[in-house]
Amino acid sequence: MTIKTKRDMFERELQKLYHAELEILDLHGDLAAAAASENVKNIFDGHENDTVAQIHRIEAIFDHLGQEPSERGSALMEGLLAEKDEFVGEVATDELRDLDVISIGIINERIEITLLDRLLMLAEDLSLPDSVSTSFAQNRDEAKAALKRMQTIIDEKRNP
Repeated sequence: MTIKTKRDMFERELQKLYHAELEILDLHGDLAAAAASENVKNIFDGHENDTVAQIHRIEAIFDHLGQEPSERGSALMEGLLAEKDEFVGEVATDELRDLDVISIGIINERIEITLLDRLLMLAEDLSLPDSVSTSFAQNRDEAKAALKRMQTIIDEKRNP
């Protein structure tokens, strides 16, 4: 796909976000299973409902645009999944495993927030309906809340 317009870019980014959210469902399950502590496990288990709601919002945006939901892979997301497979499997101690799990979760949320910020900017530039921006903003707020929960655990480990 050659990107010639902001609309092309918007559609590409929407497909990438959709792909990422579908992958995140599996990622969160894997991270919850790899977590050593209940506290860390609960962060990922608890975010699953948010992720499902985010997917539904994205599907509604596709519907609003008159398109079938479609995915476009992302090298960033594939790299994150490879990172999870490599590092979570190698870590033997519980404390380090929780640190790896949380770190991967933080990277994921930051990628997601960046994609959403780009889509919000493009939606505004394209004068798309407020409902589109509202859905992206809600997804971004949920990603920021998840990021904050993860960052709190890291901060607690640094300053016991």
